Order: sequence, then structure tokens, then C-alpha cells
Amino acid sequence: MAVFSLVIGPALADARPSTASAADTAELGRSRHDWALSNGDLANTRATTRTPINSHNVKDLKVKWRLPLDGKPTFAGRMASNPIVVGDTVYLINLESGVTAVDKETGKVRWKHEFNSPSVGPNGVAYANGLLFGTTFTGAFALDAKTGRTVWTRELIAAGQGGIDVAPQVYDGTVVVSTVPSTFGRYVPGSMGTVYALDAATGAPKWDFNTVKDGDLWGHPEINSGGGLWYAPAVDSHGRIFLSVGNPSPMPGTPEYPNGSSRPGPNLYTNCLVVLDSSTGKLLWYQQTAPHDLRDYDLQDSPIITTAKVGGVRTEVVLVAGKMGKAFAYRADDGTPLWTLSVGTHLNDEGPLPAEPVTVLPGVLGGVETPMALADGRLFVPWVDEPNTLSATGGFGLPDFTKGRGGLTAADAATGKVLWQRNLPQMALGAATVANDVVFTATYDGQIFGFRTSTGELLWKSTARAGINAFPAVSGNLLLVGAGAPGLSGSAAVPELIAYSL
Repeated sequence: MAVFSLVIGPALADARPSTASAADTAELGRSRHDWALSNGDLANTRATTRTPINSHNVKDLKVKWRLPLDGKPTFAGRMASNPIVVGDTVYLINLESGVTAVDKETGKVRWKHEFNSPSVGPNGVAYANGLLFGTTFTGAFALDAKTGRTVWTRELIAAGQGGIDVAPQVYDGTVVVSTVPSTFGRYVPGSMGTVYALDAATGAPKWDFNTVKDGDLWGHPEINSGGGLWYAPAVDSHGRIFLSVGNPSPMPGTPEYPNGSSRPGPNLYTNCLVVLDSSTGKLLWYQQTAPHDLRDYDLQDSPIITTAKVGGVRTEVVLVAGKMGKAFAYRADDGTPLWTLSVGTHLNDEGPLPAEPVTVLPGVLGGVETPMALADGRLFVPWVDEPNTLSATGGFGLPDFTKGRGGLTAADAATGKVLWQRNLPQMALGAATVANDVVFTATYDGQIFGFRTSTGELLWKSTARAGINAFPAVSGNLLLVGAGAPGLSGSAAVPELIAYSL
């Protein structure tokens, strides 16, 4: 059950962000600011042409400055989010929910705001109209972007009932965040992920949406839980917001209830693309990609909005992917399926699980774990091959990171046809990010790659001093990469935000 409490801070108490028009909504963050939202814009394209970085000069990228990442490390390290850039300032959040503002040119810290609220990520921050928005593990907040002083905070979930591990999305004077029904990997029986739309100026609630249909936990609420968002939703110019929803639990099952039999049925709206009216939270349509999930196959990646020819007609399309190792395309207006693309290795990934353990791919850390990118009609999909051993009653366990592999697949956004693919030596957990005709991705062992968007040719490579499960921003001639995970170096890792410059 959600718990609401509100604190208005002393700074900017009278600030009121102006709302964007519907026509401006899809470009907010792209046209008005450098990289003001976690995925660059409200369409979640993670692509920019407002940079001199391209296929001809990417080889010249060199380290300009390094910012040590502070905070106590969690399971995911110190940083598992996307920095943002507004004007001459870089903003980032660590995995204790602490926010830092950094001079873009020098890398010197301007201010810090500590919350001491550990999160497993991916979290993040977003900017609009002088305010910086983020989340702690139990609530949301707004800070004065110039000073870091608190404008408002709002608690959304009681301690022990789940958490918040999502970057905010901001549109039309509204901030959207979501709870998830787990605390550091442990799913809380009876907990349901809920999406909250808050007033950007005050934190007051506008609407909420329970990602478990009708609030009914499928028969055994004393055992079951599910839903919630792990990544920021997309918003289009027609007033629609697109949510990608996480998995149900327990999974695969328990000795008393094998193969998820404590939660019979498809378990809506888990593993669904859910589309709402962005001003009211009213459900418009949904599509489920992994009914009655037994394998932790969240449809968790941020949806991407684009246009493509459908039957010869330019049509708004939404693209989404998840841990089942598949990307999907739907008509944005009514959810009509257009195509499905499988990436990575698939083994024992459908249907009930046997009583005896079997190897499953994608595993719990496999499939499409981190955000895709879109540019010039091409969809760039980072994927992970990381196996797990599962049975009808249990499994998972700690993954062996040394055995994980990955890749980047480029596909035609209109058809799902593979254009090129590159295998990578480790798990691709650094998302995909496009600067003109270069697509960047990174692996858990700290390697960063720049490929030509048209052919997949490797143009640039660098190695960080820590592992990477965070996502870069591109601003001007800078590529900003957070290397905050242990990677394969363990205690020898040097966690830092790296600014590469031409």
C-alpha cells in the first residue's frame, strides 16, 4: 500500500514549471536542452545530431576529465543510471540516491545533495524548468537545479513493502515514477508496482495506475507480487504515455506451488506494454509479451516512439524490448502487433519448467537488459547471454558474471529485419546511444565501443577502470560514461564518471 507524505523545501517554494504544448511534448529535452532526460527525449530515442561527434572524428575521443564516484556500493556498484546535461552542468545520481552537479567543462563539483537511501538501480534524474527530479528508494524529490536545495519530497511506498528503482519522466508539468514490489532482489508478498504521476511544482499526486490488473494478485496475495516500472516511460504528442511493466513473482514457483501455480492465468499487466492517457492515467490499450512468466522475463526497457511506413502509410510506432530477449513493434494508436525480433541465444525459454533443473537462456540477467536507441530508421538493441539453471520450483542463484557475453544488433525499425550484428566479449549492460552516425555501447567489464550505425564497423574503443552498467549522455563534443560497477576487477575497480572529448 502506498504511503503519501509531502515536504515543501525552503528554496523555490513558489516555482511553477510551465507546461509544454502537446506538439512540443515529443521533442522536450531534445530541442530545449542538451540531454535533460534519462533517454535524451520523451520518445526515448537515445540519439542526438546536436554534437560534432561522428564517424570521421570519433577516433579522436580522449579522456578530458574523470570524476570519482562516491557513496557506498550496492550490488550494482556506485552508479547504474544515465547522467544528464543542462547548459554547462552535468547532473548524476549514485546508488545511495545522492545527487551531484558538475561543471561540464572542468569536471569540478558544484554541489551535492545526499539522501543516503540505497537503491539497486537503474535510477536517474531528469530536468525541467529549473528543477531537478529524482527518486530515493521510497519516494520522489525535486531540487533547485542551481543550488541543490530541496523544493519538495514525497514518500510513495512504506519501507519494507518494495522500492523505487526508476528514472523519472517529466512532461506537461508532470513527473512520473513507479514503485516495484521488491527490495534488493527480494520480492515482497502482497506488493504491487504502482505508477504515480505527480505535479512537478509541488509533488502533489495527479493520478496513479496499479500495474496489477484490478489490484487482484491472482489468487494468493499472501505469496504473489508483481509489476512496476524499472525504466522511464515514453510520451508522445497525442497525449499517450507508454509503460513497460516488470514480472510477476514468485518465480519459477515454490515447492507447494510449482511453475507459478500460486498465480494462475496470464498475470496481467506484468510483462506488458501498457498505454495510458497521460493526463488522466486511464488505460487505452495493452499488449502482453510473456504471459504467466516463470523466468523473470520483464518487459522492462524504455519504449521508443517513432514513425514508420505501415502498409505504405507513415504511422506512429512504439518499439519495446525486455529480458525475454526479444524486441517488439506495435502501432501506437491501438497496439496492433507489427513484428517481433529475437536476439541472443534462446534455450528452454518457453512453457512450463521440468521438475529437474535445466539451463535457461536468456537467464535472470540476460536478454535486453538496458535501453535501446533509435536513429535514421534503425533500432539498436544491446543484448546479454547469461545462463541460469531453473526448475519448476526454483533456481536462479547468483549469476557467474565471467561467463556472460553479449552483443549489439541493428534492425530496420519498420520491419524488424536484422541489418547487422556484432558479438561482444562480455555482457552488454551499457545501453545503446547514438551520436550522428556512431552508436556507442559498453560491457560489464568496462569496455566501450563505437560502431558505424550503417554497417557495424568498429570505429573506436576504450576501456574504463571499472565495470559499466550505466548509460552515457552525449553533449556537445563530450561523451559522458559512468563506470561504477565492480566489473571483473572486483576491489581493484576505480569507479568514476568519465568525460571523453574530441
